Amino acid sequence: MEVAETRPKLVSFRALAFHGENRSPATGGDQWLVEMTQTIEVGLAVPTVPGGILQAVVKILLSATAKSETRPDQKAEFTADYEAKYDYPRSVVEADVLPLTEQEPYQYVLVAQAFPLAMTHFRREMQSMGFDGRKLPLGI
Repeated sequence: MEVAETRPKLVSFRALAFHGENRSPATGGDQWLVEMTQTIEVGLAVPTVPGGILQAVVKILLSATAKSETRPDQKAEFTADYEAKYDYPRSVVEADVLPLTEQEPYQYVLVAQAFPLAMTHFRREMQSMGFDGRKLPLGI
């Protein structure tokens, strides 16, 4: 697939935004149905200044809606944006990696490193707002 000379290194992972609303009363024994969606984008950032480093970028948007099974009028919503940046070695140019970035296995390798970090944060934030996120997946 790829050779080590063109393998990028994860240098930055950030939670860009998190928003959650859970205004339902904390009664304890309620069962909640959680629906979650994810949007993942993979791109190549080409430097515009001389000496800049080529980067791969993974953006992850997670969104979850929870509804009470016993009280349908009660719901909670959560959204979060995450970004992972990977630096390529200075010797790597766009022509070296552009064909690789179009391949699903190569994209998977990049996303597989960032997604568990995003989900760990997302689950922890949901838990801080009163939801048990242990059943949400950590992997893709």
